[in-house]
Amino acid sequence: MTSVDIGGAFTSAKEALEKVGIESDFFTDLIAARLVIERVGESDNMEWWDSRVLSETGRTRLSEVTPKTLLKSQISLALKVGRKMEADQLPDDSISLFSFGPQTESRIAAAIEEIEAIDDLILDEIEGLSVQSLEQGWTDEIINETASNISVANISESQQQAGSSGSLLLDEESYTQDEIEPNQWRILTTILWKYGQCTDQLQVPYYTLESGVKSDNA
Repeated sequence: MTSVDIGGAFTSAKEALEKVGIESDFFTDLIAARLVIERVGESDNMEWWDSRVLSETGRTRLSEVTPKTLLKSQISLALKVGRKMEADQLPDDSISLFSFGPQTESRIAAAIEEIEAIDDLILDEIEGLSVQSLEQGWTDEIINETASNISVANISESQQQAGSSGSLLLDEESYTQDEIEPNQWRILTTILWKYGQCTDQLQVPYYTLESGVKSDNA
């Protein structure tokens, strides 16, 4: 059960990101989704990882260290926690919620670095997420609130293969770096949908990232 609606927390996070200068619809959706997932998995919620970065306690502690860049620091640290958590479960060269390939991640890092400081702007709806249990499909609200124009009903069941250490390979299909952007909404919504199937033990969903350009005959 949650004291704050997950879909509402996602929408509120998007609005905060827009206020601080992140203009890309995809970036606001991706970062907001990461923040919600990170908060759901924190140690005072589902305990998927040892972190309380996005809790009120975490913000208070961080404000003592970086008072002038609090929001930027909080977002950056939360994304690092999520990225490390996924990396610990996944093989190298993977595409996952917190790792969309070097090109995309470089652009996201640049956008976060340019975040404008706004006094008293906090991620209060994210902080207010209190989750002790989850029902299957808990990410559906997030998916339907993205700018992707992809509804949950339009996400097809992909082939999947359970990996080691709590990972889940979504499809035999892989992507090169150049193929990520044209397929970014499909990748994001499918990964979020699979996160929404995790109600207790987390299995991190991912696609394989190929290093080179696919052959036309492949």
